[in-house]
Amino acid sequence: MKKTLIILTAICFALYSCTDLDVNPDSKLTDSQAYNEKQEFEYGLSGLYGHLQVWVESIYKASCPSTDEMLSPNRSGDWKGDMQLLYKHTWDANTNELKGLYEQYSVLIATANDLIGKVDKSDFKSDQDVLNVKNEARFLRSFAYFMMMDMFANVPLKTDPDYDHKNPPKQATRAQLFTFVESELKDLSSSLPKAEDAVYGRACRNTAKSLLVKLYLNAEVYLGTGNAKWSEVVTLTKEIMDDHQYVLEDNFKDVFKWDNYTSKEMIFPLVCDSRSTKTENITFLFSIGDLRAKYGPFAAGWGGSSVPPTFFRTYDEEDVRRDAFIFGPQFGSDGKPIMATDDNKVERQLDYTIDFTTSDPIDGADHWDGARGGKYLMDGIGGDMVNRGINNDIPIIRYADILLMRAEALFRISNTSTEALQLVNQVRTRNGNNPIPAFTVLTEENLLAERGREFAWEGWRRNDLIRFDKFNDVRDFITQKTDPKYKIFPIPTVHLKANPNMQQNPGY
Repeated sequence: MKKTLIILTAICFALYSCTDLDVNPDSKLTDSQAYNEKQEFEYGLSGLYGHLQVWVESIYKASCPSTDEMLSPNRSGDWKGDMQLLYKHTWDANTNELKGLYEQYSVLIATANDLIGKVDKSDFKSDQDVLNVKNEARFLRSFAYFMMMDMFANVPLKTDPDYDHKNPPKQATRAQLFTFVESELKDLSSSLPKAEDAVYGRACRNTAKSLLVKLYLNAEVYLGTGNAKWSEVVTLTKEIMDDHQYVLEDNFKDVFKWDNYTSKEMIFPLVCDSRSTKTENITFLFSIGDLRAKYGPFAAGWGGSSVPPTFFRTYDEEDVRRDAFIFGPQFGSDGKPIMATDDNKVERQLDYTIDFTTSDPIDGADHWDGARGGKYLMDGIGGDMVNRGINNDIPIIRYADILLMRAEALFRISNTSTEALQLVNQVRTRNGNNPIPAFTVLTEENLLAERGREFAWEGWRRNDLIRFDKFNDVRDFITQKTDPKYKIFPIPTVHLKANPNMQQNPGY
């Protein structure tokens, strides 16, 4: 099932010209040429799933580098973009990484609207299989709007494929977007296929419920203080758990290995295949450009991103999750030391230090400073890989998150909840298979830290820090708290100019 979805994506991926939520997607196929047969809706849906590659962009261009868990410093010879602005919280409405994310999520929304519109106008609109396609497209649109609401707060809300240049869509508030996403996900929680009937990697009822949990978990962030929905989180997580479709893997590494599509912990993954042009796992690329001797010629990325020392040291030395990072002297696949030339032109063994050695680690780091990300490589590599891609699927939401979100909601309701403590320890110790001590008491501090250790470099740290009101705190190499305005990204300037109905977010 996994490879079928990917092959369809590679063959049938539709190319759209679309740069904003108020731009109509321009398909290369006309209405008279496409969607005349039932199966073509499946092809269109497969192309829509291909747009989920934006999740990888979210991870290394916004969700991680704007927090304490990832630093992408300026290093000689490496791509660096505007990543230093992200870490320092000094970005603005012209920052390229944010502009790119806004555009890519806009494309996902516009493409979903186009497919939904095609279903509604077709002769197959009452066919259950085609209705399932429509509902999956609605879910992907809801996911994109959730991400836009989370990152940019106030964007146009558009649900039809038609566009009138004389009357561009109006900007919706964060509260309006919340209501829309909530309504869609509540409906999809009963109208999408059941988990046992769904194709791996495609949306099901539990996928919709899981994203709804994320929405409710952050309700006070999106709607303001006093709008908490902790009870709703407790109810939905119980429904997911009671469905018995998922388990917490005993071995943490099994969640990320090259054939992790077999993992029972996956709820909503980005399905990847290095042979595909649009759904390849490139998350390793921002870490291991120097390690071809260890991982093979496919490791053709840069060596920029690293783990700030303080975050790295939150792990116990015995914690198996620490193996998600690459540090210390490096050896090739043959066991021999990897020899390389350091920044001082000295030939020696490649050695990734945990601590940074330069006076300006953000804007001028040594090429070997910092532990690197190896979450998808910690249990070896496998499958038929090609340049710039590995086969590991990327979890967007997994069962461990359901358990920890439930624990957090129970803790918010009662900070002495024994179930909350039990759930956190279940994940922390991996059902007793991670040799670190269990917590004896649960606090807000160790709950946040545990989420950090469990989901490092998976794309949720920014979301978590904002909810815990820690996003603007001091961190490695940042000595003062940053402006609270940075909890929301600015609307990119180009999109403000394109739509006169848009206003910039406060403070920008």
